[in-house]
Amino acid sequence: MKWRTKVEIGQGADPIDYRDEVLVLGSCFADHLGDKLSYYQFRHLANPFGVLFHPIPLGHLIERAVEGRRFREDDLFEREGLWRCLEVHSRAAGSSKDATLKGMNETLNTFQKSLAQASHIVLTLGTAFAFRNLDTDLLVANCHKLPQQQFHRELTPVAELVRSLGHTIAVIRKNNPECQILLTVSPVRHVRDGLVENQRSKAHLLAAVHQVAEGVNIHYFPAYELLMDELRDYRFYKRDLIHPTEQAVDFVWEKFIEAWVDPGVIPVMKRVAGVRKQLAHRNARAAGSSRVAPGEPLKQKVEALSAEFPFIHFEL
Repeated sequence: MKWRTKVEIGQGADPIDYRDEVLVLGSCFADHLGDKLSYYQFRHLANPFGVLFHPIPLGHLIERAVEGRRFREDDLFEREGLWRCLEVHSRAAGSSKDATLKGMNETLNTFQKSLAQASHIVLTLGTAFAFRNLDTDLLVANCHKLPQQQFHRELTPVAELVRSLGHTIAVIRKNNPECQILLTVSPVRHVRDGLVENQRSKAHLLAAVHQVAEGVNIHYFPAYELLMDELRDYRFYKRDLIHPTEQAVDFVWEKFIEAWVDPGVIPVMKRVAGVRKQLAHRNARAAGSSRVAPGEPLKQKVEALSAEFPFIHFEL
């Protein structure tokens, strides 16, 4: 008996292997993907400026990085003892203005290099609702809990999303013409907008990404459909009934592997996971006592991986 509908996913034309560099940007679902890439020690960068839900502020930040436009003092403002910027998430905020500005520009340099070198760039879009700052007339990445009267909330039309995404991809292509671009819509619902409004928002994003994904080396990965259609049950959501459980994230990751990870590197991933599990077991045994030295077999496994892939590193 058939118990669930299956989302069919095509095989990626240029799957990821350990020689590649992956850049993951966008909503909190991008962080989930970044965590998986980190666990298996793929070369990657995920959300260097924190979570960005709307594609237009995300595109503005990408354009700033590609053009090398450094942040300036007048891009920052102070609130609740922290220096912040409307173009980025509060993750980048700091208590010192100079240190915050320096840190943001160092991160911008790293971001610029990743945009130029990445073999695969994943853009995960969270919402089509945006907040326009009334002083600058620009859509912001984060309101940082500023007074509501400083912003106007609006739903971005599909045509504007298509134009913005097309421009963002053109900016990326000018700097990195050969990279594969993966577009996806986050399955995390924005219930603060209201359930009906959330569906309108996701519909705008889905319509836009499918128009844009018709371009060369631009692909769609159905993370949204995997949770909404294939995992169609609240047992795959956390207690808030909004965010996916670890089991659900693992399921989507497995589908991502099937579509977008080179089968030839699966044995390497299993070796990395094996070392992770052994280290976790060792650390659990060492809890509350002095650290246990790694056994010779474990040390040999780590050294063998590092010899083949110098960027793979474990704390022994």
